[in-house]
Amino acid sequence: MCNRSDVAQRRHEVALNAPAARRAADRGLDRGLDLDLDPDPDPDLDPDPDLDLDPDLEPEAGYHRLWRDFPLPDAQLSTQPGAPGDALTPEDEALMAEEVDIEVELRRWILQLYRSLDRTDHYQLLGVDRAADKKAIKRAYFDLAAKLHPDKYFRKKLGSFKVRMEAVFGRITLAQDTLTNADKRAEYDAYVEEQRRSRSMEELLADAMAEVKRAEEIAEREARAAESNPSQPAMKAPAPSTVEVSAAARRDALARRLLGGNRSPSRPSQPPVRPASNPSPPSTADAMDALRRRYEDRKTQARAVQARKYLAAGEEALAKGDAVSAANAFRVASSLLPQDEQIQKRASETQGRADELLADTYVKQAVYEEKMGQWPEASRSWQRVCKGRPKDARARDRGANAIVKAGGDLHEAARLAQEAIAMAPDHTAFRVTLANVYLAAGLALNARRELETAAQRAPHDDTIQAMLKRVAKA
Repeated sequence: MCNRSDVAQRRHEVALNAPAARRAADRGLDRGLDLDLDPDPDPDLDPDPDLDLDPDLEPEAGYHRLWRDFPLPDAQLSTQPGAPGDALTPEDEALMAEEVDIEVELRRWILQLYRSLDRTDHYQLLGVDRAADKKAIKRAYFDLAAKLHPDKYFRKKLGSFKVRMEAVFGRITLAQDTLTNADKRAEYDAYVEEQRRSRSMEELLADAMAEVKRAEEIAEREARAAESNPSQPAMKAPAPSTVEVSAAARRDALARRLLGGNRSPSRPSQPPVRPASNPSPPSTADAMDALRRRYEDRKTQARAVQARKYLAAGEEALAKGDAVSAANAFRVASSLLPQDEQIQKRASETQGRADELLADTYVKQAVYEEKMGQWPEASRSWQRVCKGRPKDARARDRGANAIVKAGGDLHEAARLAQEAIAMAPDHTAFRVTLANVYLAAGLALNARRELETAAQRAPHDDTIQAMLKRVAKA
């Protein structure tokens, strides 16, 4: 027999253990967490007073009616995250051939849903609208939980699917617990909004290089168009000496006709002017060089025109308070005119402002992820903060701490912790973090050295003294 608080507590434990289950699955383990949530629950226990259940449903032997074997309709498969349409990875295809007591379509659904967990929020996971009320959220939760609850697969062969199912079950449990609590839901909604903002900024900044390429292509097209259709085509100037001789000859011929052919040339004392020899035509190489220079000049002019457009767009974005769009526009302008120092400086300044805004969103995400024990996510968020804030020692310290708790790259954790210490050598907490990194890596002597240095700066810190005693016993 178990009461409602026991069920809620155990559900919460499963949710907290979900990240561990997922990491186990990623390592290819075929074992999972012990999720014995009461193999013979009280059939009289109402799962939730707000959930409408069919009164005609009778509990099956050994199972609570909450975990009845609901059918798995194709319509639900198509509306869940990771539903058919997302191609399976080669690893997933191999898992599909595993001999387990799970229907083929359910296997595919589990694998696709598992793969989508990192990019799926609570609302998407449960398949509900963001305005869904508590009743709708609970109904969606129970429908999904009925397909994944361990009691349904008691003594069945699950293989590597076990840890994946536990990870998904933990996530939907966490989603239900969060969205049915007003305070938790408000906090989560704020977190999701920060995620949306950061993704939007990242996508916009990532598009800058593509925008540079587009701008350069436009400039090149305009240069080619101007080259093939010049507004003022160049004309060859005739040789002056040739024109002068021809005019004199015509005057003499007219005079001879008028005088019956007896008139002498108009200026007998001057020797006749011979036509000057035409200069040798330019070589093919010289002509090609001239054409190239003219094309490059036109291309430079076209790039300058494009750069002015992006500069104007950047200034307009700044006036509206949109530092990210401004940074994008100035980056394109600086790429079009790389020799312009003022544009380069402007681009650098606005990029710094955009990075700071992006870092702010990641700080808020990291704090929430730490609170929820989502250490892999927190480690990624703190590292993104470090990228936007190159002089933030605390962000490096928190990033190193999150990596250790997530079981991540200890080399990266050590680097971040060392950078934090270099920025604030007297901050003993940073040395404690580095000591923890060394302990996680099995480097007890290095950890002891950092703790001893910290103890010199804070001799009365109980945490440091306790860690020193622990290291001494190791």
